[in-house]
Amino acid sequence: MRGSATDVKLDRDTLLRTLLGARLFRSVDPEVVRTLAPHAAVHRLKHGDQLWQRGVPAEHFHVVLRGVLELQRATLSNDSTLVALFGPGESPAIPVALEQRAYIADSFAATATLEVLRVRAQPVLELLPTNAPLANAMNRALLDHCRLIHAKVDVLSAGAVPRRIAACLLDLTDRFGDEQEDGSYAVPLLLSRQQLATYVCARVETVIRVMSAWHKQ
Repeated sequence: MRGSATDVKLDRDTLLRTLLGARLFRSVDPEVVRTLAPHAAVHRLKHGDQLWQRGVPAEHFHVVLRGVLELQRATLSNDSTLVALFGPGESPAIPVALEQRAYIADSFAATATLEVLRVRAQPVLELLPTNAPLANAMNRALLDHCRLIHAKVDVLSAGAVPRRIAACLLDLTDRFGDEQEDGSYAVPLLLSRQQLATYVCARVETVIRVMSAWHKQ
């Protein structure tokens, strides 16, 4: 059974430092950020815990602090499809929060632990028309979101299944990889072959064959 997010108990100064250090608010006047602190919280999740459900109104902006968040959508056959992955510094679901729409996908922790900064959207939206630095910060977040979509398109258009898997792994390594002492990279994600197959739009049997062949090599 999937769990849910729990609040991380932070004192006011630590929460403010977390807000000021978050990519989404880093370029905003500290005094403006200070007014948002009462509307902010940090949530911690374990692998598989759910942050939000599809169809629920997007009433918060989020910034991933540690770990990786995955977005999933159910297909007509009730199978889950991995839509996107968001890592440290990235802000998932920015468009729906700006437009105050409902989430279009479920979200879960994809790593052993996940910490997410959550800020209530309404106070931010009220400041946007008169605060240029905050508006610019939101524009940058939207551009980051577009880059992630383009990266997903690059994976899907890479060619045959082995090339799509390779493109996916290179993208994950570039965004989330940790360099090891021997020069190799480790990606701290617990993705099953089924998840990888849905992400690259391939049959799981094909992904298993490709990964097995690479393992033998």
